[in-house]
Amino acid sequence: MYTMASYKHDFGQTITTDAEGVGIDRAFLAHISIPKAAAADADAIIDGAEGPSGEEATALVVNEFLAQPAWPRNITVTVAATTAADIAAGTVKVEGLNFADEAISENFTVTADTATVSPLAGDLAFKKVTKVTIPVQDGDSVTFDVGWGDKFGIPYKLYADELVILKLFNKAVEGTEGTVTADASDLEKNVYDPNGTPDGTKDIDLYIIV
Repeated sequence: MYTMASYKHDFGQTITTDAEGVGIDRAFLAHISIPKAAAADADAIIDGAEGPSGEEATALVVNEFLAQPAWPRNITVTVAATTAADIAAGTVKVEGLNFADEAISENFTVTADTATVSPLAGDLAFKKVTKVTIPVQDGDSVTFDVGWGDKFGIPYKLYADELVILKLFNKAVEGTEGTVTADASDLEKNVYDPNGTPDGTKDIDLYIIV
Protein backbone atom coordinates (compact mmCIF):
# COMPACT_ATOMS: atom_id res chain seq x y z
CA MET A 1 0.00 0.00 0.00
CA TYR A 2 2.77 2.45 0.89
CA THR A 3 5.94 2.74 -1.23
CA MET A 4 9.05 4.91 -1.27
CA ALA A 5 8.86 7.70 -3.84
CA SER A 6 11.50 9.01 -6.25
CA TYR A 7 10.47 12.66 -6.35
CA LYS A 8 9.91 15.22 -3.60
CA HIS A 9 6.92 17.29 -4.67
CA ASP A 10 7.58 20.26 -2.36
CA PHE A 11 11.34 20.55 -2.86
CA GLY A 12 11.02 23.96 -4.51
CA GLN A 13 11.84 22.87 -8.06
CA THR A 14 11.27 25.47 -10.76
CA ILE A 15 10.75 25.51 -14.51
CA THR A 16 11.31 28.20 -17.11
CA THR A 17 8.60 30.30 -18.75
CA ASP A 18 8.36 32.09 -22.10
CA ALA A 19 9.38 35.27 -20.27
CA GLU A 20 13.17 35.25 -20.27
CA GLY A 21 14.63 35.12 -16.77
CA VAL A 22 11.30 34.26 -15.14
CA GLY A 23 10.94 30.89 -13.42
CA ILE A 24 7.94 29.42 -11.66
CA ASP A 25 7.33 26.56 -9.27
CA ARG A 26 7.02 23.15 -10.85
CA ALA A 27 3.82 21.22 -10.07
CA PHE A 28 3.34 17.45 -10.18
CA LEU A 29 0.29 15.39 -11.02
CA ALA A 30 -0.19 12.74 -8.35
CA HIS A 31 -2.30 9.64 -8.89
CA ILE A 32 -3.67 8.02 -5.74
CA SER A 33 -5.03 4.53 -6.32
CA ILE A 34 -7.09 2.72 -3.69
CA PRO A 35 -7.75 -0.72 -5.19
CA LYS A 36 -10.87 -2.60 -4.16
CA ALA A 37 -11.77 -0.03 -1.52
CA ALA A 38 -13.22 -1.79 1.50
CA ALA A 39 -16.79 -1.18 2.61
CA ALA A 40 -17.59 0.82 5.71
CA ASP A 41 -17.71 -1.50 8.72
CA ALA A 42 -19.28 -0.26 11.95
CA ASP A 43 -17.82 -2.95 14.24
CA ALA A 44 -14.57 -3.92 12.53
CA ILE A 45 -12.33 -2.45 15.25
CA ILE A 46 -14.39 -3.09 18.41
CA ASP A 47 -17.50 -5.26 18.46
CA GLY A 48 -19.85 -4.97 21.42
CA ALA A 49 -17.55 -3.70 24.18
CA GLU A 50 -19.55 -3.49 27.41
CA GLY A 51 -19.74 0.01 28.85
CA PRO A 52 -18.51 0.20 32.46
CA SER A 53 -21.13 0.95 35.11
CA GLY A 54 -21.61 0.91 38.88
CA GLU A 55 -20.61 3.13 41.77
CA GLU A 56 -16.90 2.35 41.57
CA ALA A 57 -16.67 2.01 37.80
CA THR A 58 -13.95 3.79 35.84
CA ALA A 59 -13.62 4.45 32.14
CA LEU A 60 -12.90 1.42 29.97
CA VAL A 61 -9.62 1.64 28.05
CA VAL A 62 -9.35 -0.64 25.01
CA ASN A 63 -6.00 -1.15 23.27
CA GLU A 64 -6.49 -4.51 21.57
CA PHE A 65 -8.55 -4.51 18.39
CA LEU A 66 -10.12 -6.88 15.91
CA ALA A 67 -8.73 -5.13 12.83
CA GLN A 68 -7.29 -1.90 11.44
CA PRO A 69 -8.30 -0.10 8.23
CA ALA A 70 -6.38 -1.19 5.13
CA TRP A 71 -6.30 2.47 4.03
CA PRO A 72 -6.57 5.46 6.43
CA ARG A 73 -10.28 5.98 7.13
CA ASN A 74 -12.58 8.01 9.33
CA ILE A 75 -13.73 6.29 12.50
CA THR A 76 -17.31 5.52 13.56
CA VAL A 77 -18.77 4.79 17.00
CA THR A 78 -22.10 3.06 17.63
CA VAL A 79 -23.84 3.02 21.02
CA ALA A 80 -26.54 0.42 21.79
CA ALA A 81 -28.50 -0.58 24.90
CA THR A 82 -31.44 -2.78 25.80
CA THR A 83 -32.46 0.01 28.21
CA ALA A 84 -31.93 3.47 26.73
CA ALA A 85 -31.84 5.08 30.18
CA ASP A 86 -28.61 3.16 30.85
CA ILE A 87 -26.77 5.40 28.38
CA ALA A 88 -24.92 8.29 30.02
CA ALA A 89 -23.86 11.52 28.38
CA GLY A 90 -20.14 11.48 27.77
CA THR A 91 -17.30 11.27 25.28
CA VAL A 92 -15.69 8.31 23.56
CA LYS A 93 -12.08 9.21 22.79
CA VAL A 94 -10.28 7.51 19.91
CA GLU A 95 -6.50 7.83 19.67
CA GLY A 96 -4.18 6.64 16.94
CA LEU A 97 -1.92 7.57 14.04
CA ASN A 98 -2.50 9.54 10.85
CA PHE A 99 -1.14 8.81 7.37
CA ALA A 100 2.30 10.09 8.45
CA ASP A 101 2.33 8.04 11.69
CA GLU A 102 1.75 11.18 13.76
CA ALA A 103 -0.35 10.90 16.93
CA ILE A 104 -3.94 12.13 16.58
CA SER A 105 -7.17 11.85 18.56
CA GLU A 106 -10.87 12.49 18.05
CA ASN A 107 -13.81 12.73 20.45
CA PHE A 108 -17.29 11.30 19.85
CA THR A 109 -20.13 12.78 21.90
CA VAL A 110 -22.63 10.33 23.37
CA THR A 111 -26.12 11.67 24.12
CA ALA A 112 -27.76 10.55 27.37
CA ASP A 113 -30.56 7.98 27.05
CA THR A 114 -30.08 7.78 23.28
CA ALA A 115 -28.84 4.83 21.27
CA THR A 116 -27.28 5.73 17.90
CA VAL A 117 -29.57 4.90 14.98
CA SER A 118 -26.66 5.55 12.62
CA PRO A 119 -23.01 5.36 13.70
CA LEU A 120 -21.42 8.55 14.99
CA ALA A 121 -19.05 9.43 12.15
CA GLY A 122 -15.68 11.09 12.67
CA ASP A 123 -13.89 13.40 10.27
CA LEU A 124 -10.22 12.43 10.69
CA ALA A 125 -8.43 9.73 8.70
CA PHE A 126 -6.82 7.18 11.03
CA LYS A 127 -4.13 4.91 9.64
CA LYS A 128 -4.19 3.01 12.92
CA VAL A 129 -6.25 3.10 16.11
CA THR A 130 -4.12 2.59 19.23
CA LYS A 131 -6.50 3.37 22.11
CA VAL A 132 -10.22 3.85 22.71
CA THR A 133 -11.56 5.23 26.00
CA ILE A 134 -15.22 4.51 26.81
CA PRO A 135 -16.91 6.54 29.58
CA VAL A 136 -18.82 5.17 32.58
CA GLN A 137 -22.50 4.45 31.87
CA ASP A 138 -25.67 4.72 33.97
CA GLY A 139 -26.54 1.03 33.58
CA ASP A 140 -25.10 -2.30 32.50
CA SER A 141 -26.86 -2.87 29.17
CA VAL A 142 -24.77 -0.43 27.08
CA THR A 143 -22.41 -1.68 24.39
CA PHE A 144 -20.04 0.11 22.03
CA ASP A 145 -18.93 -0.69 18.49
CA VAL A 146 -16.03 1.05 16.76
CA GLY A 147 -15.32 0.77 13.05
CA TRP A 148 -14.57 2.83 9.98
CA GLY A 149 -16.70 4.93 7.66
CA ASP A 150 -16.71 5.99 4.00
CA LYS A 151 -14.06 8.73 4.13
CA PHE A 152 -10.59 7.89 2.78
CA GLY A 153 -7.43 9.69 3.83
CA ILE A 154 -5.40 11.73 1.34
CA PRO A 155 -1.61 11.82 1.96
CA TYR A 156 -1.29 15.52 1.10
CA LYS A 157 -2.03 18.73 2.98
CA LEU A 158 -4.23 20.47 0.41
CA TYR A 159 -5.08 24.17 0.60
CA ALA A 160 -8.03 23.79 -1.79
CA ASP A 161 -10.25 20.85 -2.71
CA GLU A 162 -10.08 21.94 -6.36
CA LEU A 163 -6.51 20.59 -6.47
CA VAL A 164 -8.12 17.16 -6.83
CA ILE A 165 -8.88 17.57 -10.52
CA LEU A 166 -10.28 14.11 -11.27
CA LYS A 167 -12.12 11.60 -9.09
CA LEU A 168 -12.91 8.12 -10.38
CA PHE A 169 -15.02 5.47 -8.68
CA ASN A 170 -14.93 2.01 -10.23
CA LYS A 171 -12.84 3.49 -13.08
CA ALA A 172 -15.51 6.02 -14.05
CA VAL A 173 -16.45 9.60 -13.16
CA GLU A 174 -19.52 9.52 -10.94
CA GLY A 175 -22.65 11.36 -12.03
CA THR A 176 -22.47 13.15 -8.70
CA GLU A 177 -18.83 13.35 -7.69
CA GLY A 178 -17.62 12.59 -4.21
CA THR A 179 -16.50 15.25 -1.75
CA VAL A 180 -12.94 16.30 -0.99
CA THR A 181 -12.19 17.97 2.34
CA ALA A 182 -8.93 19.96 2.22
CA ASP A 183 -6.80 21.26 5.07
CA ALA A 184 -3.39 22.89 4.66
CA SER A 185 -2.35 22.36 8.30
CA ASP A 186 -3.48 18.92 9.49
CA LEU A 187 -2.84 15.90 7.27
CA GLU A 188 -5.56 13.79 8.89
CA LYS A 189 -8.26 16.32 7.90
CA ASN A 190 -7.65 15.75 4.18
CA VAL A 191 -10.17 13.11 3.12
CA TYR A 192 -12.24 11.93 0.17
CA ASP A 193 -15.84 10.77 0.59
CA PRO A 194 -17.00 9.03 -2.61
CA ASN A 195 -20.58 9.37 -3.76
CA GLY A 196 -20.65 5.67 -4.59
CA THR A 197 -20.62 2.92 -1.98
CA PRO A 198 -17.30 1.08 -1.50
CA ASP A 199 -17.87 -2.66 -1.28
CA GLY A 200 -14.45 -4.25 -1.57
CA THR A 201 -14.62 -4.66 -5.35
CA LYS A 202 -14.50 -1.11 -6.74
CA ASP A 203 -11.37 1.04 -7.10
CA ILE A 204 -10.99 4.69 -6.16
CA ASP A 205 -8.59 6.86 -8.20
CA LEU A 206 -7.74 10.48 -7.41
CA TYR A 207 -5.64 12.77 -9.60
CA ILE A 208 -4.18 15.67 -7.64
CA ILE A 209 -2.03 18.69 -8.53
CA VAL A 210 0.68 18.95 -5.90
